[in-house]
Amino acid sequence: MSTVTKVATTSATPRVLILSQFYWPEEAMYERDIADHLSTAAGAHVQVVTGYPNRPGGRIYSSYHQTFRSKEYWRGIGINRVPLVINHSANPLERFANFASFALSAMTSLRLAKGADVVYVYATPMTAALPAQVWKFLFGTPYVLHVQDVWPESVTGSGMLPRSLNSFITKALTPWLTSAYKNAAHVLAISPGMKPLLASRGASEETTTVVYNWARESNIITTTGRESTEGNLVLAYAGNLGRMQDLGTVVEAVRSASESLEIELRIAGDGVEEESLRRLASDSPNIKFLGLIDPLEIHELYRESDFQLVTLLDMPIFRVTIPSKLQASLASGVPVITTVQGDVARVVQEYEAGLVADPEDANSLADALARAAATTAAERRRMSRNAKRLYEDLMSKRVGLNVIAGVLLEHAEHKAAHRTRRRLGEPGWLSHTGGGLATGSINRD
Repeated sequence: MSTVTKVATTSATPRVLILSQFYWPEEAMYERDIADHLSTAAGAHVQVVTGYPNRPGGRIYSSYHQTFRSKEYWRGIGINRVPLVINHSANPLERFANFASFALSAMTSLRLAKGADVVYVYATPMTAALPAQVWKFLFGTPYVLHVQDVWPESVTGSGMLPRSLNSFITKALTPWLTSAYKNAAHVLAISPGMKPLLASRGASEETTTVVYNWARESNIITTTGRESTEGNLVLAYAGNLGRMQDLGTVVEAVRSASESLEIELRIAGDGVEEESLRRLASDSPNIKFLGLIDPLEIHELYRESDFQLVTLLDMPIFRVTIPSKLQASLASGVPVITTVQGDVARVVQEYEAGLVADPEDANSLADALARAAATTAAERRRMSRNAKRLYEDLMSKRVGLNVIAGVLLEHAEHKAAHRTRRRLGEPGWLSHTGGGLATGSINRD
């Protein structure tokens, strides 16, 4: 385990507390990137409150054991761990215990919360916002919510609960969710369509900013595509093989289009639908299942593909969702064929970075495959360049980190100024408690 000496801070150093149920050495790319950027590029003093590492296996990592509280340093950042119930099953009560136990344990980090200028909440699960809400009430510490999954739909659509309970769960969660959004100093939405949705549920339109997620750029190898020929098409799908991904429609569309076109589909990944998909494609030798593959193999898959498929079921929540495979494909210069409506379809069409088909419609997708097969090598290279440009313009780590750091540091400065006025006993400091703040040139669209 890597440790470093504690970093000294001064009263002028912004103090940012990151609250996330997951962190290093778990897979928690965005939280780590944000913490590293704030610490190195912005010169902030960063602390993290998180659980003991257990994802994805659902077991505490061998070098850890749970205690009431422990602390370590990694890359100059203090990581404060609190205990939680370990569970990654599909049992709703056990998963709730996992979420709630972290929220309750994290809530006890009162000294860190009181000393922070701003709290960044990685709101997946959304219950991670509970401690920040309590800290704001107790100490006036502002919090910024980074919303990755929209609740209650992420709960009611998970398949873990009987549908008969969906209405009850929605009614039970809505007042708390409204309060969480309303009392946040700032809300970060991962897509343009998510912004008005969150605003309709309590978030302020003025203090909600769109920040697209980024790809793991250290693993990206840009490709210009294979030397393809008209009428020949190699497709990739790399991701979860679950019900929500609507891959049955993909298999049907490829089988249909294969009657008149030379198409090969390579599917990488695993999931609950893998067995049924293999049966569905059993008589189609041009559909190949690669199983789980490592990052280097994914780059090879991309290099040998003309397009990647990005598909989801036709559900309202997916119109404001950006699947992570989209960023990975675009960053690699691989254009996409997508059935995801809303924000995904809009940016793909706007940048001419691929083709769009209707969701859950094998005929529409087969038609898109035929159009893709008819494109020339020059047209595919142009779409490849457009895909890379789309990523660099909207979704790159550079763009995302600059916006997030700007939001956090602005609120941190506001809280620090308030604390200084209070310490000096200046009249009028009370008027700043919980107030809004001007956001300068931050792009909220």
